[in-house]
Amino acid sequence: MSEFNCPVCGNVINKSFFQCKDFSVSGEMFDIYGCPQCLFATTIPQPQPSEIGKYYATEEYVSHSDTKKGVVNKLYHQIRKRNTKRKLAHVNNCAKQTGNILDMGCGTGYFLSVCKQSGWNVEGVEVSDIARSKAEERIGQKLYASLDALLSEEKRFDVITLWHVFEHLYDINASFLQLKKLLKPQGVLVLALPNPASFDAQHYQEFWAAYDVPRHLSHFQPETIKMLAQKHEMKVSSVRPMRFDAFYISILSEKLKGSGKFAAFIKGFWNGFRSNCKARRTGNYSSVIYTIVE
Repeated sequence: MSEFNCPVCGNVINKSFFQCKDFSVSGEMFDIYGCPQCLFATTIPQPQPSEIGKYYATEEYVSHSDTKKGVVNKLYHQIRKRNTKRKLAHVNNCAKQTGNILDMGCGTGYFLSVCKQSGWNVEGVEVSDIARSKAEERIGQKLYASLDALLSEEKRFDVITLWHVFEHLYDINASFLQLKKLLKPQGVLVLALPNPASFDAQHYQEFWAAYDVPRHLSHFQPETIKMLAQKHEMKVSSVRPMRFDAFYISILSEKLKGSGKFAAFIKGFWNGFRSNCKARRTGNYSSVIYTIVE
């Protein structure tokens, strides 16, 4: 049994909620440890940074491979098109006018390319050599392999986005401070994260695809993010749903449970619908966009 202090509230964490399997690559089992006070949760054990790359080495990791093989991956691309329009609209609304934007963990550059076409000055960070190469080709400029490389150039941004990326980072406090340092005065930090308090997460438990161990190192509920922002003298100014994610995640979760393609689609669509309906009352959508300001 592991015992350590919660990086959000400092409370002692010593209890595993349950175990999850890495369905994508290794088949290994990992524990989800949780803080009873702030509800932060984390994956245990965590692969060393030098070893984590092998857990992304699959074509099924679609945000890096851009594969369109299979029904679920085709669905991902359709949802991505819709979500990208919504993401851009949200960013434009937050910033009021175009300026400098950084997409941390930009994958193959799909979102950045749309921002660039809309008049933004774009920069991206992507640790995967394969994904970064695809992104550079897509947007026609060099991107950064690490946040440290970007920090050394003393650039500042009006908006920094992390679309399902913050949960992949090792030291959440150090990362949050680095991101804050990169923001201009009045800058906006946008985090999109899966929500373990959602109906679909509770329904699928260890089969919930958004646990995605061990690639997802941390797991955040809305109150946890609010506490983390406050800890670093920032605040969550808005919380918005990503409704399409409930369908995609539920269908993928059904697939992990062993449902056939047709059954996975029908059951997953139904549970995604149920999740969104329940979230209208609770606010706990499957994925959530947090807008964070000073």
